Amino acid sequence: MIEPRLYRAAFLPALLAVVVAAFSLENRPRPVPQGLAADVLFDGTSASSTVNAILQDASDRRLGTPGDARTAARIASAFHRYGFTVTTDRFGDEGQQLVNVVGRRPGLSREEIVLVASRDAASVPDATGSAADSAALIEVARTLSGRAANKTIVLASVDGGTRGEVGATRLAGQLGDTSLVSGVVVLSNTGAARSRGPLLVDWSNDPTRGSLGLRRTAADSLRNELGIDGGPEATPAAQLARLALPVAPGAQGVLIPQGLPAIRLSGSGELAPPPGRRRSRDLNTDRYGAIGRATLRIVSALDASPSRPAHGPSSYVTVAGSVLPGWALALVAAALILPALTASIDGLARASRRRQPVTRWLVWLGAGVLPFVAGLGLAELLVMVGLAKDAPPAPLDPGAAPLDGRATANLGAVALVVVLAWLLMRTSVLRRGRPRPSASAPGAGCAVAVALSLVAVVAWFLNPFLALALVLPLHCWMLATMADIRPSARAWLALIGVLPAFAIAATYMHELSLGPVDFAWYLFLLGTGGQAGLGSTLVGCAVLGIFGSVVAIVVAHMRSGTPKPERVGPPPPPAAVGPATRLERAGPRPGRSGWSVGGRAS
Repeated sequence: MIEPRLYRAAFLPALLAVVVAAFSLENRPRPVPQGLAADVLFDGTSASSTVNAILQDASDRRLGTPGDARTAARIASAFHRYGFTVTTDRFGDEGQQLVNVVGRRPGLSREEIVLVASRDAASVPDATGSAADSAALIEVARTLSGRAANKTIVLASVDGGTRGEVGATRLAGQLGDTSLVSGVVVLSNTGAARSRGPLLVDWSNDPTRGSLGLRRTAADSLRNELGIDGGPEATPAAQLARLALPVAPGAQGVLIPQGLPAIRLSGSGELAPPPGRRRSRDLNTDRYGAIGRATLRIVSALDASPSRPAHGPSSYVTVAGSVLPGWALALVAAALILPALTASIDGLARASRRRQPVTRWLVWLGAGVLPFVAGLGLAELLVMVGLAKDAPPAPLDPGAAPLDGRATANLGAVALVVVLAWLLMRTSVLRRGRPRPSASAPGAGCAVAVALSLVAVVAWFLNPFLALALVLPLHCWMLATMADIRPSARAWLALIGVLPAFAIAATYMHELSLGPVDFAWYLFLLGTGGQAGLGSTLVGCAVLGIFGSVVAIVVAHMRSGTPKPERVGPPPPPAAVGPATRLERAGPRPGRSGWSVGGRAS
């Protein structure tokens, strides 16, 4: 049912888009020059003493505890003592009282440099995490108290980091004009003894990314103090995977979508250390002091620069030291969707002209999507009634919501509902034994191809990088269901189309240290918490349902053994009937051997 010439011709815009993308590569923005050395300023020993004082006064600083409130008062007192104007912002979240403590020290200009650290602890005593980060803020306030600043310095101790960064989200709405913010540095796990990944994290919870100029500035500061530049950049494939499914634990994940040039400096990498490695004896004083001095170097560099570091594209992928902007990848995605969309619509029109039923197969396809929507609905219901964890609006560190027996039961219940709904809707149970035509019919393939093309178009408007990830399954599954090829080739095409999903899953399992079942539970939290977005979640349900239909079509062709011929039924009559057509139908006249020019007999 595919017209090869039309399908091939529709790839011409894609070739042009690839050429445009190749010429859109640009250099990375330069970092701002480093400021004065901070060796004599941030004292790791003094900051470690503050950590111990926090632990003695409030070993339990989990959200809403008295220890959390006492630590907030300690930080506010320290900010005031070192000459900062202190603002205490109290707010509620889900019936619990939270507080942000913000200290400001005016500079010569209105531009601001912001340091953010989460104060509430994920565990007890969390010495290398929230205690070390809070002490680092106090030590930075002490070292900056006697220095003149060109720009306004803002130090923020935010609450609710363990509840989806609600404090950081509230702070972002109070910073005012984002164009006046030179940079936001988020401190996390600064007292960790070692790192399990890059020290600099600039991913966000949408397809936008952090400032390239700020990242390079922070990398130079780390190189001067620690001898490393924050860790290697992810491969282009891993970057595309993270942009297709944007998930970013940490405060920078909620600050970057607000238009703020934010980056997270984490002593442990993107993930927090295991609970057994957050005690006071795990605090590495020398490394802690080096990270603190690197933080001061970043502040000094931003303060000395007349303008904030160049951001670069809002979305991008780095390739061999160059930057490929997101708009170029969005253009390539749209151009690659066009051939499949054109071929599928043409196939639908041809099936309609040949009176092949398509509507019934669209209903059949919808019955394959509904089981996954039902599974999503059950997951939401489990959260509403309190049987499943209520995920916050921003992604959590996977260690904060580990897989346990209750989570396994939730996953099992959802999987069971999906399987039962599939059996009820896609088998003869509800049809009272009446057989349905074989899924190898041309109308089934047309319905799948058109539906998947429309899903890809919707995904492009939601997230062009998600649409780019759907390009391979779009073409492979269209050929597997509509082309006249061998059944074994159909099966291989169906399997190849799954590769992007496996690549995205493998990327997150590697970078977030998740197993397959842990990753499924993390997806459960992303879907029920709305972190992935309702549109993207429904696109995922549609793709899963369509894949099930593709498998059914491939199995039907394998059972039939031979590919169906493209022409079904009698050939259509000629478009026009003239003298030549009548003569062709009548055949040669008796006694005449031919015809001469002008109609004379030869």
